[in-house]
Amino acid sequence: MPHYTPPTYAPFFSPTPERAGVPAASAVPLPAAPASSRITLAEAVQECLANDPQIRAGAESVTQAQAELWTASLPPNPTVDTGNSLFPLGRSFTVSHQGGPPQFDVGVSFPVDWLIFGKRSTAIAGARAGVDAAAAEFADLVRQRIAATIAAFYDVLESEALLALAQQDSESLHRLQHITEELVQIGGAGTIETDRVRVVVLDSERDVRQREADVGVAKAALLAQIGRNAPEEDFDVDGELAVPAPTAPVSSEDAFRVAQEVRPDLVALRLRVGQAEDEQRVEMARAFPDVTPRFGYTRQFQDEAIGFPDESSYGVSVDFSLPVFDRNQGNIAKARSEVAQSREMLRGKLVQVRSEIAQASRDYRFAYDSITSDAPRRIEAARNARDKIEAAYRLGGRPLIDLLDAERSFRDTQRLDAQDHAAYWKSLFQLDAAVGREILR
Repeated sequence: MPHYTPPTYAPFFSPTPERAGVPAASAVPLPAAPASSRITLAEAVQECLANDPQIRAGAESVTQAQAELWTASLPPNPTVDTGNSLFPLGRSFTVSHQGGPPQFDVGVSFPVDWLIFGKRSTAIAGARAGVDAAAAEFADLVRQRIAATIAAFYDVLESEALLALAQQDSESLHRLQHITEELVQIGGAGTIETDRVRVVVLDSERDVRQREADVGVAKAALLAQIGRNAPEEDFDVDGELAVPAPTAPVSSEDAFRVAQEVRPDLVALRLRVGQAEDEQRVEMARAFPDVTPRFGYTRQFQDEAIGFPDESSYGVSVDFSLPVFDRNQGNIAKARSEVAQSREMLRGKLVQVRSEIAQASRDYRFAYDSITSDAPRRIEAARNARDKIEAAYRLGGRPLIDLLDAERSFRDTQRLDAQDHAAYWKSLFQLDAAVGREILR
């Protein structure tokens, strides 16, 4: 196989401690990651690159394109024909009954139209463009799989954070139930309030069980994403949702300009346009005649037939087709249509990418505003309100319904904060993935 190395594409993911709270990842390709029971985001991406069946299958498309380049670069094989002819049928040839004489022929032919009309060079150019496009498409597959792995990783962190909050809420409600039972014993509250708290406690226990199931589902999805066949009970992630230094949003137009240059699927479509144009030139070259020179050797056996010495001779000829009817019109028309089709696909993809980046930019800006505006003050206010109402309830100054509302408000505020932090990380990496490289620094 001729040596041809297609261009490589750097992945958009390069985590730093400031961005994701994990060790920095090396560039692709990465070695196989150890199957540890607790992994960081960088290790999860590393395992995905090393083990994901979709990535392994996608890599074969590059190998297949290189094989097609190999085929296109090979010149045609020469043809050898040989045979004996003019043997007598029945009696032998004599001077009085002449025929033949018998002869042996051998010839070699080799087509040269691929060289004269540039058929081979145009085919090589098209196949090389196909290798480059396959490499870009594989890089885009890697981009998508990394993005999905990161989203699955933060889904696990989010579900675990919500589980921890549900467990804290259940413990708080159990404490409230104990306080209410003590108030009932001393006559500070009615028995109906005990039943009301019991219902809320049972709901919180159900919520804990639901959150535990959500954690299992999220872990199973991440395990499938990184290509690891293991039970989710023996697996966990090492990371946090805290955002030490939020990154300011960027303009969606700036992001789109960068994406047009580096995003692998756009690069692949441009290469496919070039490949289609090369294929059109290939089909136009195939309209030229087939030209095949021939060189032959002949040995005539005359001695026995007519008494003359045996003699050798040679012959030269050229065979060529006459493109009168079939001038490859259909394939040329098809190739022109494929050029137009590939250009329209590129234009359509540009529209889609612009919309995708605009949506990702809006999602990130919303997440950024959510964790940098009033989220800390909102949690503190909800905590203070709950603590004050709980203290008043202990003294009999506030009804149970007020305390339950305060507990619910504080719980909802905490959940919203955890979801906002998870949305921040997922939208950050989603915007990077939409652009095709790290743009939020």
